[in-house]
Amino acid sequence: MKNTRSLFTLAVLILLGVGMTTSCKNKASDNQQAEATTDTIPMIEQDHDEYLAAIEAYLRTIGSQYTPGEVCIPCYTVVAINESDTGYTRVWGDWWVFNYNIVGDTLKCVSGGNHPGLMYLKQNNTHEWVVSSFDQVEDGSRNLPSAKRIFGEYYDAFHKVNSNQEQRDIIRLKQVAYYVQEHNLPVTMLQDSGWPAVALPLD
Repeated sequence: MKNTRSLFTLAVLILLGVGMTTSCKNKASDNQQAEATTDTIPMIEQDHDEYLAAIEAYLRTIGSQYTPGEVCIPCYTVVAINESDTGYTRVWGDWWVFNYNIVGDTLKCVSGGNHPGLMYLKQNNTHEWVVSSFDQVEDGSRNLPSAKRIFGEYYDAFHKVNSNQEQRDIIRLKQVAYYVQEHNLPVTMLQDSGWPAVALPLD
């Protein structure tokens, strides 16, 4: 029996760095807007934390291929998870990664990019989940056909997530704020190149 959970979710933070790269040119939504909207975005179920840890570790290694910063904070939206296959789990998502320098109380973005696709996870010899392979949406003329192939029945859900800049900005602010609090970073603001700094929605 197919065991797939469609998740239009805000997870924790992280993303990758090959193909489809972009600079930090998309401004984050203002804090007031984020506070008004993020309550409507559900957090990913806690029983998937081990999957997310594996994905985040994988994305951080690929994010190191970008122009380096002091801090790498990926962010993402999980589109769907399928646990029905023996030996591995499939996780579809809209994956992003951003590298930042800490300047005073501000995280200043120095590089970043978008890498949507499908992660294949399996357990290693110590029963920890790791990403065994990644099927990534291609660039250029292959973008749309590869996205439809990879996401399949979840393509509409992916497109809804990926094409909504306002929601992506809100998710990013929340995930960066989570990372900042978890790692006790001395910052309260986020800034993309060419845009004013934006206050993080810290608790």
